[in-house]
Amino acid sequence: MTSGRSVLITVAVNRAVTTEFTYVLNTDLGNEIIGARVKVPLAHSETTGVITGILNESNCSIPFEKIKSAKLLDKKGIIPNDIAAVLKFGSDYYHYPLGQCYATALPKKLRDGEPCAYEKIPGIKLSSAFDTEKFETLRSAGQKEIIEILKDGPARRKELRERGFSPQQECSLVKKGLAEFCDLNIPSPHWQQLPEKLLRQTPPVPNEEQQQAIDTVCSCKGSEVFLLNGVTGSGKTEVYLRIIEHVLSQGKAVLLLVPEIALTPQTFERFYRRFNVPVSSMHSQLSDRERLDAYIDMLTQRSAILIGTRTALFTPIPHLGLIVLDEEHDTSFKQTDGFRYHARSLAIIRAKICNCPVILGSATPSLESFYNVFRGAYRMLRLTIRAGGAQLPEINLIDLREEPMSPGLKAGVGETLEMEMGEETVRGNQVLLFLNRRGYSHHLLCHRCGHVFSCPSCDNPLTVHRALGKLKCHICEYQERIPLVCPVCGEKNLMETGFGTEQTEEFLHMRYPDLGIERIDRDTVTTKAQLETRLARIRSGESSILLGTQMIAKGHDFPTVTLVGIIDLDSNLFSDDFRAQEYSAQLLTQVAGRAGRAQKRGRVLIQTHHPDNLLVNNLIDPNISYEQVAQFLLETRRSMNLPPYSFQAFLLTNSRDRVKAFDFLSDLLQKAESILDNYPALVVTPVLSDKMEKRQNRYHFHVLVTANDRTQLSGFIKTVLDFAKDECVSGDVRFAVEVDPIMMY
Repeated sequence: MTSGRSVLITVAVNRAVTTEFTYVLNTDLGNEIIGARVKVPLAHSETTGVITGILNESNCSIPFEKIKSAKLLDKKGIIPNDIAAVLKFGSDYYHYPLGQCYATALPKKLRDGEPCAYEKIPGIKLSSAFDTEKFETLRSAGQKEIIEILKDGPARRKELRERGFSPQQECSLVKKGLAEFCDLNIPSPHWQQLPEKLLRQTPPVPNEEQQQAIDTVCSCKGSEVFLLNGVTGSGKTEVYLRIIEHVLSQGKAVLLLVPEIALTPQTFERFYRRFNVPVSSMHSQLSDRERLDAYIDMLTQRSAILIGTRTALFTPIPHLGLIVLDEEHDTSFKQTDGFRYHARSLAIIRAKICNCPVILGSATPSLESFYNVFRGAYRMLRLTIRAGGAQLPEINLIDLREEPMSPGLKAGVGETLEMEMGEETVRGNQVLLFLNRRGYSHHLLCHRCGHVFSCPSCDNPLTVHRALGKLKCHICEYQERIPLVCPVCGEKNLMETGFGTEQTEEFLHMRYPDLGIERIDRDTVTTKAQLETRLARIRSGESSILLGTQMIAKGHDFPTVTLVGIIDLDSNLFSDDFRAQEYSAQLLTQVAGRAGRAQKRGRVLIQTHHPDNLLVNNLIDPNISYEQVAQFLLETRRSMNLPPYSFQAFLLTNSRDRVKAFDFLSDLLQKAESILDNYPALVVTPVLSDKMEKRQNRYHFHVLVTANDRTQLSGFIKTVLDFAKDECVSGDVRFAVEVDPIMMY
């Protein structure tokens, strides 16, 4: 670093402290370094921090000679003002240290102090000696598609991977002399300066409802929140694409946030095919290097669109013109450890700061979003008809009480569903079965003494995975071989109870041996490539039956699926979590929406032992919309003073020592009770065990705080956090606060 004047700076560091630290920096630079990273000494180590401000020496109470020096890592800020403001708001609202909020926002390589610069960007381009005749002899459809993409110019290998192509296909083209690998780390202009047309393909003509939604958002002059409530298959993505086109035409960039589960090659393909501008992405399948490249792409305006999961929200995007949250109801937008923020809430804050609109899209919006529409905070845009003339599916219940106890029913498929599947596949149609439980059997128990085989690290029964010959814990991933005898009494007769996707698949192969069957869950699909391979077999008609968990519940388009079977709805209906009914309604509606998305009308069959359940009957009634169901659920919440009509926060603690965890929270609560008279709007529970108290060898306890006044809730939490600092805590005891929780512990 060059010599210069001494400047006092405030720095946020990645530590569990609520204060910022003061350092001295030798530099000639000014305010442009706010948001830059520095290396600073802290205690007996060195760490990376972020400059949050510049101090006048007169405002510093520390003697100048005692202030330690910092080393500048960036010549200018890499965290712009809008991101800094969002993180400051998030730190205050969620009661989390600002320095750790910055650490969440930065890619790992930047947190570790590495340069904010490109290295090699692996790419592929057409060979300089491209042979057209050799290209025409290619048999692989995938390889031909890659060549067609490369005719428009070089592509990043990451992009091809996201679009569903494999490294083997690329290497094969290179071996054949049709393509060659290259480094795409070359100087590039801002995307706004690129000479090409904005679109690669002509978009379809929107229907009347779509056009009205497009016009409403495009006429918005500032920051406004729109809830795009469209039935499944109504063309919400096409609405996004047309609005994004409008925003790009104004020279502004776009941020699209999606759940990780919806980041399929199909999603990426729609954007890459539609827009002739650089598109970047940020999600868990990327390497640390690729995440940093995407960060730089947006920071330097090399890319116009960022598609990503929750943390993409914190990526710097100059001239941000639109934020879209697709599947806004999805629980993955809420971080459940560390910085426990909700991406929807912070996206709205960022849009206000950037003065741009936000679109929250879903066929099953969250009750919080409906509530905000009803109170006038959001504007509702409705899409009530399916695009392309497709009809909504007919939904019927199968009363399992009337079904015989057949071999199929023991594996999840009753005789009625079994017969309907046979008839549908004979017609050449496809069937989708939904079962949100993986494994072969739910658990294993001893027939003589009743011993249930449970995880030694969690209060959780082990799931039977027969194909692996293992019992597995779905909480901590502990596994052991399936035992031959009971360890308690020595009995050899061990019983399996319940069923999962593995057992259902086994039955389907036995019942329909001539049909292709695809099972999609976390056991069979661990990479995007594996997912795309299975989906491709469904789309091509090679497979007729698709069985899966929530991985197939949303975001997929299967035009020839005409029958959807929901195997086990009941397990989701009854829960001590007041949100269970909302989540069940969303899941049922989303899964049902996979049926009949083309010209053939679809049907949905729901197996249940509770055919008289009011919620289920409302959901399947064609005369009752999901919005009306949401109003019914909201009225129930209002009568019980539950969110969104009240506000909640959890005080959470855990430790390997059960007594220490309980005592810490009990002592903290005892101190807090002394100030409760200052907060009359609060209701505070005693210290309670989590529903699954022991998880990963740690014992978990909580206190639930409910308030009718958000300000009082925030003030109470701040005071409790001050008390927590004074508690004498063993290093093993962990304490956290979760504001606006979306699950009950």
